[in-house]
Amino acid sequence: MKYILFLSFAFLLSSPSRGQQNFNDSIAHARYKLTENAMITLGGWAAANIVSGFIIAGTVQGEAKYAWRMNGYWNFINLGLAGMGYLNARKAALRKYSFTDNYEAQHAIEKLYVLNFGLDLTYIASGLYLRARGKTETNSKSSDQLRGYGTSIIIQGGFLLLMDGVMIMLHQHNTSRMNKKLRQFDLNAGPGGLGVSYRF
Repeated sequence: MKYILFLSFAFLLSSPSRGQQNFNDSIAHARYKLTENAMITLGGWAAANIVSGFIIAGTVQGEAKYAWRMNGYWNFINLGLAGMGYLNARKAALRKYSFTDNYEAQHAIEKLYVLNFGLDLTYIASGLYLRARGKTETNSKSSDQLRGYGTSIIIQGGFLLLMDGVMIMLHQHNTSRMNKKLRQFDLNAGPGGLGVSYRF
């Protein structure tokens, strides 16, 4: 009997029942809308950097030329990632999520942004390293390249760090809503077996 109650509890959390459905839909909707908006922001940043990067690079010299040129090159990758991320978010919007699906998806996306946050710090550190190398380079052109590329990578890494940090906080709000919902379920063990209660 207790196994049946336990399985019923697991099913209650996993299955998209009518009362649960609205909550699950709202969590999933919030998640993919955050992703859509993030990808639109990243795509806009990428497009602006590509256009301005190559235009301005043609009008300046020295370190600035390489910095603007790197901004353009770097953001072709950002633009591709933004496009793929946006399409994946649109595809995810068509899915129906159970509580368990949402819980797993929330933790997965938070881990992804935490990983990205760490990579952003690595980009910034790499940019600082390139700038330091450029200052010790005796060849003028190589010095300009290293310092220019370093400046660009610091700027791009800084933008991504800010964006990923904001996304972590926004997604954590979504996760806290799920944790609050989960705490409303009590699993009680007694002489008669296992029981589940829900606090409204």
